[in-house]
Amino acid sequence: MTDKIDKKQKKLKQRYQQSLEARRLLRSWYQTPLGQALLASENKELEAALANIFGYHLLRLSEHHSSSYLSLSPIRHHILSDVCSESCEYDCNPGVLMNAHNLAIASDSIDAVILPHTLDVDMNPQQVLRETDRVLVPEGKAVILNFNPWSSWGMRHFFNVWHGNVPYSLRFISLMRIKDWLTLLGFEIEVVKTIFYRLPLSSPVLLNKLGFLEAAGAKMWPAFGSVYLIVARKQVSTLTPVRPRWFLRSRSRVAPGFIETRNDNRKRFRNE
Repeated sequence: MTDKIDKKQKKLKQRYQQSLEARRLLRSWYQTPLGQALLASENKELEAALANIFGYHLLRLSEHHSSSYLSLSPIRHHILSDVCSESCEYDCNPGVLMNAHNLAIASDSIDAVILPHTLDVDMNPQQVLRETDRVLVPEGKAVILNFNPWSSWGMRHFFNVWHGNVPYSLRFISLMRIKDWLTLLGFEIEVVKTIFYRLPLSSPVLLNKLGFLEAAGAKMWPAFGSVYLIVARKQVSTLTPVRPRWFLRSRSRVAPGFIETRNDNRKRFRNE
């Protein structure tokens, strides 16, 4: 029994280290020409999404690139959380050091949570969504960015998943699966959008020449963008008052003909 527990803990620790390494490599990849081109598109879409989200507190989980998209956000208090520590070699400067699986934040206290490829690199994306649901206030928003497996990037992911080349070796969770998880948690999907239709090429010259694919892809094959954006709203069910069953039963217990007899007696009393 002890050996099984040790093996399980060892496996979890190994997955945790792999997740940390994936975060570090993804941060480095965003410095490449392809990463910079994708970053520009992602920041543009995040700016548009956050401009319509209001509140007091905004939480960012596992930021992998610059946060310039926050400039248009009406929410002024921003919290950056990550899992790496000050002594680690991964280049991140989170405002709060905590695990996304167990956020040290009070329930129903955050107005918006941003997950930029957090689910792609995390070892337990379902638990991250549960914690997101817990800390969000009623009607709070979750903004998710994920790589799309049904794209040219997804095809490269299919052939490179075992080679460790980030970002193609990440999870690439499908849009339908994320929507199912959010629906089970009680979220309402408000926005679904795919972006960046260019091929995963490293040449800046070719990326610039393929810029026309952005407008063409949005019109002709909108489901095949390399990244999809989801904005989901946390719903809170309201209680509907229901009449007690004993009240309904009391009516059914009235003997047939009793009402007619009572009315006849009233008529006789008036005539007398």
